[in-house]
Amino acid sequence: MSKIQKELEDQLAKMLVNRDSLLAEMRSVRSAVKKDNPKKNKWLTEMIDHLDKLDTYITQNENRIQAIKQRKHVAKSKLNRKQDSKRKILMGAMVEHLIETDKLSKKFITDELESFLTRESDKALFASYWSSK
Repeated sequence: MSKIQKELEDQLAKMLVNRDSLLAEMRSVRSAVKKDNPKKNKWLTEMIDHLDKLDTYITQNENRIQAIKQRKHVAKSKLNRKQDSKRKILMGAMVEHLIETDKLSKKFITDELESFLTRESDKALFASYWSSK
């Protein structure tokens, strides 16, 4: 996150705190106006109602922004997993190529795999692979 983006988010957070306190004050003014003389101050109650609607709109859009950020995070995680899997597949393909071109010892790889692999199912997977070649 850039420095400017961080500063803007901090400013927005401060404004949101101020917005909440202003809305609370505005609601208390509305109830006082309605008790006092609602017809005389109709414009004020309408303005406060309009501000309430704007606040609802802002809140809805904040929720949409959070949902977008969450989707972005999930998409980034999926991409990272895919890239990690692709790296592993390519690394395995390279090792196979090095074995086939006798640049890497098949015995060395089988010994290393034997010590690296912990699950029996994984060991069995590679045992059948090496015996078929």
